Amino acid sequence: MNSILMDLLEKALVSGIVSSVMVPSRGPDNSFPWTLVTDVSALNRVEPVPPVMSVHGAKALASFTQSMPEGKLLAVMRPCEARAAIELSKLEQIDLGNIILLTMDCPGAVPLKEYGEDGTMEPDINRPETLRPLCRQCTEFTSAGDLCLAMHGGLRTVIPLTSGGQELLDSLGMKAESDTSQWKEWANALRGEREKVRAESTEKLKETYSGLQGLVEVFSGCISCRSCRTVCPICYCRLCFIDMKDRRSPASAHLERSRNSGAARLMSNTLLFHIGRMAHMSLSCVSCGMCEDACPSDIPTGRLVSMVSGNTTELFSYSAGRNPEDPLPLNTYQLEELHEYED
Repeated sequence: MNSILMDLLEKALVSGIVSSVMVPSRGPDNSFPWTLVTDVSALNRVEPVPPVMSVHGAKALASFTQSMPEGKLLAVMRPCEARAAIELSKLEQIDLGNIILLTMDCPGAVPLKEYGEDGTMEPDINRPETLRPLCRQCTEFTSAGDLCLAMHGGLRTVIPLTSGGQELLDSLGMKAESDTSQWKEWANALRGEREKVRAESTEKLKETYSGLQGLVEVFSGCISCRSCRTVCPICYCRLCFIDMKDRRSPASAHLERSRNSGAARLMSNTLLFHIGRMAHMSLSCVSCGMCEDACPSDIPTGRLVSMVSGNTTELFSYSAGRNPEDPLPLNTYQLEELHEYED
């Protein structure tokens, strides 16, 4: 996979069709920082598909493109990163006008804690035990962005998914394979297997953490580090609702409730924070698993948010980041919708 990607990146830079490439590189101590490459000679340390995800690509892209230079940028990302970038563009956090998103058949990622032990574990799409929990149930593991490198079903080729992707291939004199039927069969088979894993995981989560008491239990180990918020590519607010001073109840309100009932339990900001994040993320979550990977308390945050997201996106017939042309559901007024929730 890396050799094909490297060849494409080199051709794109040498031709001048793109002025820069954003891609992970190998850093010290088994780290993989995002790097902006403008010189072909600097591609020797590039690691297009690292075994772990330490910083989400869409988050790095949003930070870089705040002051986008001239020329086209080719960004190499996993499918969930490309989908998050597309979602952020709808939220007006990224301008994708001069950006080409190149993805691949994602092999998944190793859990950060396990990779950190010796830095030798590699993700294997055929060995779920090497993957993070959300990677094991990911059904959006391919066909995202403008171009996708297909490496299964007998293919080893780059497939254009948008007119921008086709334009890049044409400019480089590259042709995509016309027969992708076996690749699609492979993708459908793996998607079916993972849908079963996802259904089993969802059922288990519902049984274990149902109701308000279940949520209190699952988040009881939260130390309020907010790492889940920090690594999330969709969390972009400069001031989080949980940090707003005017949101907090005054001491007099707590005292009044205590007087009325004899005793009153103080509201937990922890639970309010996580419920609020679920509400905010549910339509834009791409199930990347960054929040769960970063949690020091091993709370299944990613699977919980992904479960909630699955319900809300199904309700609105919307898939986060899949189609750049699909409008955000909450920004779109429909005259006839959600009548089943009327009194």
